[in-house]
Amino acid sequence: MGKTQTDRQTEPVRLFMGEETFLMEEALTALKTALGDEALTNFSAFNGDESIRVEDLLGLCNTLPFLGERRLIILRNVQKLTAKALAQIGAYCRNPLETTTLVMTVEGQPPKSGDTLFKHLPDTVVRQRFDPLKGPEVVTWIQARAKGQKKTIDKEAAALLAELTGGHTWFMASEIDKLSLYAGDRAAITRADVEYLVMKTAESSIFAFQDALFERRKEALARLTELEATGIEPLEVVAMLENHIIDHYKVLMGGNWKWRPIHPFVVKKITGRKALWKASDLSALLSDVRAIERAVKTGRTVLPFAALIETTAKYVLRPTQLT
Repeated sequence: MGKTQTDRQTEPVRLFMGEETFLMEEALTALKTALGDEALTNFSAFNGDESIRVEDLLGLCNTLPFLGERRLIILRNVQKLTAKALAQIGAYCRNPLETTTLVMTVEGQPPKSGDTLFKHLPDTVVRQRFDPLKGPEVVTWIQARAKGQKKTIDKEAAALLAELTGGHTWFMASEIDKLSLYAGDRAAITRADVEYLVMKTAESSIFAFQDALFERRKEALARLTELEATGIEPLEVVAMLENHIIDHYKVLMGGNWKWRPIHPFVVKKITGRKALWKASDLSALLSDVRAIERAVKTGRTVLPFAALIETTAKYVLRPTQLT
C-alpha cells in the first residue's frame, strides 16, 4: 500500500533539492503550517551558510516535542557544512527520532550522485526534487493554481500569463492572486484580464530601469529608486530581471535562444549591447540577482531594494565611482 500525504509529511528525514526555490518554500511553509500552534515551541531553523553548532541541531532532533506530536527542524544549505558535520548528521539520519521531522535543503543546482553530501546521507533519507517547470508543465501549474483560488483559466490565457512572467513561479503566483481578486464573482480568468492586469504590472518604469542597467548607465540607480517608490514587489523586479539576463545571454553569446521566444524588437535592442557585456559579466549578474532572491525568500534581508541598488551599482559605475 502506498503512503498517504500525511505519511510523507511525517517522514523523519527529508532532503529538498532544486533550483525552483518558490515551490520549495511553499512545501516548507506547508510543513510548518501543519504544526499549527505547536510551531511556537516545536519549530527550529538553521542555515549551513552560517556558523552553526551541529551538536545543538542534533540535540533538538533528539528531543521529544513539547506538548505536541511532532517537532520540525529545517536545515538550509546542508551542502555547505563541513565533511565532519555531514558525517554527524548522516549518523543521526541512520537512527532518527520518529517524532522529529528534519528537512534539509540544497537550494540551487542539486549536487551530483558522487558528491560528499550523498556519501554521508543514507538512502533512507527521502529526496524530493524541485526543478524548474518546463513547456506544458507551466500552463498546467497555472491552471492548478487558479483552481486553488476557485477560478478557472483556459490554456490560451494561461500561456499568455506564462509568457508575460517568463514562467517565473513566484511572479506567476503573485499575478494569479491579483487576477483572482480582479475577476471578483466571475468564475473564469480571461485572456482580457491577463492582458489588462499583467501587462499593466509590467509598466514602463521597470523597462526603463532594465534598459538603463543593460546599457550600463548610471541612470539605472535612479530608475530603481523610482521603482521602489511605486510600491512594486521586489521579487517581481527580480523575476523580470532574471528573465532579461537570460535573454541577453542567449542573444549575445550566440546560443540557441529560439527555445525561448523573444520578440524581434527585443532581439534587436539586445544585439546593440554586444560590446557592453561579456558572458562572465552576465553570469555574475545572474548569480548576484539570484542571491538576492534567495535572501528575500528566506528572510535574510529586509531591505531587498538596497541589495538591488548595491548590485546594480557594480555594473553601471566605474570602480572609482564605487568608493
